[in-house]
Amino acid sequence: MTKLLIASLAFTILGTPPLHAEDPALYKSWHDTCLTGDTGDIDAVIARYEARLKKNPADHLAQAYLGSACALRARESFWGPTKLKFLKRGKSLLDSAVAAAPDNPRVRMIRAIAYLKVPEKFGTRPTSLADFRVLIPIARPAASNLTPAERQAILYHAWLAHQEAADPSAADLKAACHRIAPDSSYGRLTK
Repeated sequence: MTKLLIASLAFTILGTPPLHAEDPALYKSWHDTCLTGDTGDIDAVIARYEARLKKNPADHLAQAYLGSACALRARESFWGPTKLKFLKRGKSLLDSAVAAAPDNPRVRMIRAIAYLKVPEKFGTRPTSLADFRVLIPIARPAASNLTPAERQAILYHAWLAHQEAADPSAADLKAACHRIAPDSSYGRLTK
């Protein structure tokens, strides 16, 4: 707690984030830029995550988001070898981030969702489902350290993964997602 207070004070005084600070909201906003599908924007976001990791190699959240950005870059690439290069890099970064921070639900959430969206032929579904098995008990309780939007993201994507796997628990995941915030974007998707 003291380190967090000192880091916040340093940010207030210096106007720059502390070296070792993970910034989930900032990282997510960068990642959301990747969802536009513009390769130039994705490349710029990749460079931002790489700069963060250069300053702090132990920032596993930035590493996970970088892995997901690389997977999105693979999706938007036209040339097969480029697609494969970015996908391999993304998988490596995501797996390394989870291996280094297995108890960080945000890191695991990023891999679970990214791996769900990778084409099935690349064999990432079992890892995605395993990650969701770890995340679902964390996302269900209101007392979770995750934001309601993060909890819904986990439960929504877990629902999709379990539905695809014809798992009977899929309906319960959908309902749990909806109950958190029925009027949110995920809530509306789970009506």
